[in-house]
Amino acid sequence: MRPPLTALLTALVAVAAVELPGVAPATASTSSTATTAVEGGATPSPSPPVGAGRLDVAPLQALVDEAAEDDVRLSVGVQSLGGATLTEGPVVVGSREPYSSASLIKVALVVAALRAVDEGSLQLDQVVEVTNSDDVPGSGVIAGYSSPYPATVAELAELAVTVSDNTASNVLAETVGLDAVDRLVDDLDLEPTHMGRLFFSDGPAGESNDLDTASTVELLRAVHEGEVLSAASRDLLLGWMRDQQLDTKFAPVLEGVPLASKTGDTSRVSHDGAYLLEEGRETVLVVLSETEDGRSPTAAADPYLAEVAEEVAAQVAAAPPAPAPAPTATAAPRDAAVGDAVRTALEEPLEESGSALPAVGTALLGVLAALALAVVALRARVLLRRRRRRARRG
Repeated sequence: MRPPLTALLTALVAVAAVELPGVAPATASTSSTATTAVEGGATPSPSPPVGAGRLDVAPLQALVDEAAEDDVRLSVGVQSLGGATLTEGPVVVGSREPYSSASLIKVALVVAALRAVDEGSLQLDQVVEVTNSDDVPGSGVIAGYSSPYPATVAELAELAVTVSDNTASNVLAETVGLDAVDRLVDDLDLEPTHMGRLFFSDGPAGESNDLDTASTVELLRAVHEGEVLSAASRDLLLGWMRDQQLDTKFAPVLEGVPLASKTGDTSRVSHDGAYLLEEGRETVLVVLSETEDGRSPTAAADPYLAEVAEEVAAQVAAAPPAPAPAPTATAAPRDAAVGDAVRTALEEPLEESGSALPAVGTALLGVLAALALAVVALRARVLLRRRRRRARRG
């Protein structure tokens, strides 16, 4: 007879074999410049052109090229959500280099704060005192409130998104910690996204706030698909983004489109990251821009952001809606296989011995087996998501 610990370890091995059967990195084509291998050889050939029901990148590439001739570095990211409406993965057109983040980094900051709320280390109704010493220039309203002002974490996060409040964002960042943003980046593989300093702050030396199109698309996708926040926290963030009051960039040209967005701009960059939320056609759209000749990005780059938004919104509206999700056919057999593996590993040794563990011991082994199953299954899903993300970004 195998001792109970050996039986439990055997169950773990059996569960791992069921949950991780020969996992291989997924592959994805992310733009019209992607290549496919030619049978039996190393010569790559262009992917087939995008067709009906798929994102047509040609007009987006034309806008990127036009912007480049106008000394505007432009980058466009698009990804369908909840089904393959326009894209089967993230599509990036234009520059893939990082940009100064401006206020668009506030999305990552608020996600990090809401994740801390979900984990229990922070509470939405937790009060943080805002004083005159916290006030910084730029957009926002809280700097005009009476000092000291008792703001809740929820209020700080909402102001950071809806009016891009710099003072509220800094107080929130100090409350949750910039390292919380680093952990979010590590967990979701969002490099080069980085928040190294507060807004209107000179330090620490050498630190900056940066992001790129691919990582921003991935963050918005992960939030929408429930991979990083609880349903309640996700709905809070999307609600704040829908209530965005800085209605520039995409908003003026997408008045009839359900939109949840966050903008950002400085003297050199102008960005917008958004959800187009028409039911069945939900889509992430991110456009980053930078002027390279000293001109105001609001004047020089925002017209390109508007044209990209109009083009993508038109394609989204013309695309067929994503099919309703079907029941997962493999879930029941997989769960049954896992259950059989655990029962076989734990029960058969007892039958062979002709004896039985006391009821308490049996119950304890059952609890341990269930916990082990949950840990292995969660780890498997994390590994699979990371491999798919890396394959898509590669």
